[in-house]
Amino acid sequence: MLTKKDAKMAQGLAIIGMVALHLFCRIDNLPYNVHIFLGGRPLIYYIGLFGDFCVPIYCFCSGYAQQIMYEKEHKIGEGIKRLPKFIMHFWMIVILFSVIGIWYHSSDIPKTLSDFMGNMLLYKMSYNGAWWFVLTYIWLVLLYPIMKWFADKLNPVILICISGILYIIFYNFEIICTLNISNSIIAWIWNQLCLIGRSQFAFILGIIWCKYLVIDKIRNFYMKIKMKNLCLLICVAINFIFHCFVQSLIVAPITGIIVLMCFHLWDKPEWMEKSFLLLGKHSTNIWLIHMFFYLVLFKNFIFRLKEPALIFVGMFVLCIVISILINQIEKLIADGVKSCRF
Repeated sequence: MLTKKDAKMAQGLAIIGMVALHLFCRIDNLPYNVHIFLGGRPLIYYIGLFGDFCVPIYCFCSGYAQQIMYEKEHKIGEGIKRLPKFIMHFWMIVILFSVIGIWYHSSDIPKTLSDFMGNMLLYKMSYNGAWWFVLTYIWLVLLYPIMKWFADKLNPVILICISGILYIIFYNFEIICTLNISNSIIAWIWNQLCLIGRSQFAFILGIIWCKYLVIDKIRNFYMKIKMKNLCLLICVAINFIFHCFVQSLIVAPITGIIVLMCFHLWDKPEWMEKSFLLLGKHSTNIWLIHMFFYLVLFKNFIFRLKEPALIFVGMFVLCIVISILINQIEKLIADGVKSCRF
């Protein structure tokens, strides 16, 4: 099974994919130097594209965590109790970067009071493109009791098939055949349904993987294989090459689960575990703030490093430093609130 440590390292892996996807999955007007091309396109583009496993891994780990919490506590709403803390942390980041935006006379944030309230109340995520998943994650946690009910009632293969079909349908409506809805409220509701429908597949896989101990079964099979790490490397390489040919986001849940399973089975050296744990510890903050340093607020700031490797490492160093400051501010606020109570 996935331990808390495994899940934290998986979050570290997911945030690596997210940052690579957002920085490098582009073909035209490249703000960095490109040295290697593959089929007329930058190799770094394909590496960035492969990073679209980030959201499926987050969703899978979230579904897995919800199921573990239920099995430990035998209470259906344990995950929901944690949502207020997550939302308040998000609010703090919105307020913090809005203040920075005012300080730097930014035209992107906070804009108007309406924009600010829209971001705070989660119905208009206009400040940061990566924030779309904030409300989707909340919906998934709130919907976990319903998903668990289906997981208890249905054969797992049938549930996976139903969930997969829903995923394809909502992916089609969101990405390919988008509907032009004039009413803003109905359009918002429909957009939320599409985002939930596109994210629920990996979330349900996480529930099923936990409920039926799928990871343990995969590991038992894996232990019988010779040259284990070589097999994992070949598996990831095939996965990468496949995604180079099939570049649609629709395959992200499949590539994501394969990458996650290979990562979990990989016998990692201690220094690498510590690195992924560090990234996992700060993954939520990195997710919520990294776009501010190249797209919003400090536009193209990180791209001044020019070389992709320096940009990638520089982004993580910058985000981790800011994350530490954010956590310290949050701690000071929490301590202040506690002292006021007494």
